[in-house]
Amino acid sequence: MNKGIVPYLKEFREAKKALFDSRLRLLSSLAVALYLALSIFYIVLKPSDFRKGEFFVWGFLLATGTLTFLASKHTKTLFQSRLNASIFTCSLVSAVVMLFCLYPAYAAQSSSVFALCVFLISFIMPWEVIEVVLIGAANAAAYSLVYLNRAGYFSSSEGAIASMGEYVDGMVFLFVCIIICTVIRHRDHTNYVKNFILMKELEKKNTQILEELALARDIQTTLIPRPTSTPRADIAVNYIPLSMVGGDYATFHHLKEGEGLFFLIGDITGHGVPAALLVNRVYGEVESLIARDPDPGKLMRQLNSFVQEHFKQTHMYFTVCAGLVDFAARTLFYSNYGHPPQILHQHKDNTIRLLESHTSFLGLDTEVGDSNVFEGSTKFDSNDRIVLFTDGLIETRNSSGALYGMESLEAFVRTHSNDSPQVFNANLLKEINAFRSGPLSDDMLLVTIDIK
Repeated sequence: MNKGIVPYLKEFREAKKALFDSRLRLLSSLAVALYLALSIFYIVLKPSDFRKGEFFVWGFLLATGTLTFLASKHTKTLFQSRLNASIFTCSLVSAVVMLFCLYPAYAAQSSSVFALCVFLISFIMPWEVIEVVLIGAANAAAYSLVYLNRAGYFSSSEGAIASMGEYVDGMVFLFVCIIICTVIRHRDHTNYVKNFILMKELEKKNTQILEELALARDIQTTLIPRPTSTPRADIAVNYIPLSMVGGDYATFHHLKEGEGLFFLIGDITGHGVPAALLVNRVYGEVESLIARDPDPGKLMRQLNSFVQEHFKQTHMYFTVCAGLVDFAARTLFYSNYGHPPQILHQHKDNTIRLLESHTSFLGLDTEVGDSNVFEGSTKFDSNDRIVLFTDGLIETRNSSGALYGMESLEAFVRTHSNDSPQVFNANLLKEINAFRSGPLSDDMLLVTIDIK
């Protein structure tokens, strides 16, 4: 046995047992059905040749086939499965011998029938080489019994000589068939073992990859800010990645002495590990830029230059919206690079102001070297709400393929304006899940900021 199978020997035996049992059920069903079909066919063609003793062969094969089929469902070890298969094999060969003892005149065709048995038993069942050799030997011995019976059937010496010549020719034919089955079975068994080892090694590597992705997910979740409450604002955050790691990202920073709140939400094109790696790299740059100057327009222009310089060859791009809530001036400054329009809900008159995109995706060649600062501003008041989200939320589809869309989101924001940020997020995600048909198609990040 291949030494590589040793670490997986228990699993290999369990898999081989299951294969043995399923193939044995196929063999027993096929052998019985094939015999009955051929027997009925010959009865129709030559009803005068039929002998009542064949009823016994029918009953014997049906009984052994049925018992074998049932027993294969209750074996507990590979040894029991092999034993069950061996007993049926012997029963099948015995049935063929009984058949030709009933019809000795057809002994000349017996080599073809025993060759068919060898092929059928060898190719359907996952035997090892030594077992195929034993099966071949059993069929050769049975073939010899058939001819011993025929030798007694012919009374003349001339018939006996003719019988011996046919016997030798048939034995040569059967011997060649056994060699072919042995060679093919050896190749198939070797390939089965190699494939099993390869499969187990792939499973091991997949398990390792999943463990590493789980660790990467735990690390990435530390980049997603936690819900928080300050005298100036209440913030709720919910993140649902499509895979273990994703490309959505958000951050917010309370500026010194509570004068302002900086926020940023972004979405990298693509999903999975590449997007997560880019998020982690951009995270450090964003933190550095915020420490120098939290002005959204200037920060975004510098971040755009950084992404173009370091990640242009990846062809991965950001949609980002950054904002600065100036509590003293009651003004929201924001810069949107290709991100969906974010929402400022004005509580006083239950209206919505959209923080729409100013330019293209972050990382595109557009505006390279341009000194323009893309920034907008709008006034806000106490109890106003900022709803930040990635496109996975509004691009959720229902069973008919329709998008949830901005209109539905705006209507929800107006209807649930009195919910706390945490309750608002929970209710919105509940509505999204009720609307959605099928699995998620994109990462989903939702940040709700209530200004006090």
